Order: sequence, then C-alpha cells, then structure tokens
Amino acid sequence: MITVEQLRSTGRLTTFSDDELEMLLGVCSDRTFAPGEVLCRQSRPAASCFIIVSGVVDVVKESQGHERLLTRLTAGAVAGQLGLVDRSPRSASLVAHTAVTALELTRDVFERLLHASSPLGYRFQMEIAIASGRQLRDATRRLSALLGATDGPPAPTPARDAELAQLRDSVSDLDVPVVSFEIVEINPVERVVDPLDPTER
Repeated sequence: MITVEQLRSTGRLTTFSDDELEMLLGVCSDRTFAPGEVLCRQSRPAASCFIIVSGVVDVVKESQGHERLLTRLTAGAVAGQLGLVDRSPRSASLVAHTAVTALELTRDVFERLLHASSPLGYRFQMEIAIASGRQLRDATRRLSALLGATDGPPAPTPARDAELAQLRDSVSDLDVPVVSFEIVEINPVERVVDPLDPTER
C-alpha cells in the first residue's frame, strides 16, 4: 500500500499538505506493473492518469508498424495527464521499463473533485499544467539544440528527420485549450486565473 511518505519521497508533490496527500491516496487506485507491462495503450480512449511512485515508465509511440521511444519517466512524474481533460485517444503508450508502482486517478474522480470545488482538484489541475509545461520546455530545448547544430539552414538527414519526428510526437497532445479555467481561490496567495479576463492582466 502506497503511503504519504512514499509520495513525499518522489520530490514532486512538495506543495501538497499531508491531508491533501491522504485524500489523493483515498481517491486513487494503487497499481503495480511488471517490466514490459502496458499501463495504457496508444489510440485507446484516455480516462485516467498515473502518478509514478517508483520505477521507470517508457513513453512509446507507434507509427507505420514501428515503435519509437519518446522519453522515460521516473518517480514523481505524472503520466498520461491529458487523459483527465481531453477525451481524445491516447497519443502514445505507457510501458513499464522496470517494476513500477503508481497511483491511477480517473477522469470521473478528478471531475467530481473539481465540481466539489476541492482544493485538491485545483492543485492537481495545476500539476497537469506544470507537467505539460515541462514536456513542452524539454521539446523546445531539444529543438533548439537540433537547429543550432549548424550555422546555416539544417540539412535534411535521416537522423535529423527522426529527431524532428520524435519532437513532433512529444508535443502532439499539448494542444488542449486552457481558457476555460475560472478564478478559484485556493488560499490567499494561490489561484487559477482565466487568461482572457482583462481584470487579471
């Protein structure tokens, strides 16, 4: 059984109080996966996300009969997070590289937390944004390194084309609009704001 101390040890949920982590444990399902076992499969309906507590998870994209490793996720990472906010099919598969322990949070539970104005729901909403931002920032860094490798326009090569394809796949599911976020007081110094509200600029 996963404990609050194990969640704390991942180093990624430091802003959550013990009570919030206890609530998270209460609404999530403990899951264990053997090496090679699939957490979720590409093209299947997305209805949950995973918080990796221990182990390593491969993010794998299949295209034209070939599998490409996009990245590896370790303890503390939120995997498949857009399954909570986007009803599109999974854009990649999550496969256990090692033995993995994880918490699974379903969309139904997440939406109930939001509808109940639960601070935990809004905090996790921010975690989704942060995880997506990390993914986009990593892709931007890799793209800058790739394009900066030459002084002139990059010459097309199989290796460069493969890297660009991997970058495209890495960010292919980050087109979810966030303009529906409302102003929600979480505590005196934390809130989620609507970026289109002129009073918040």
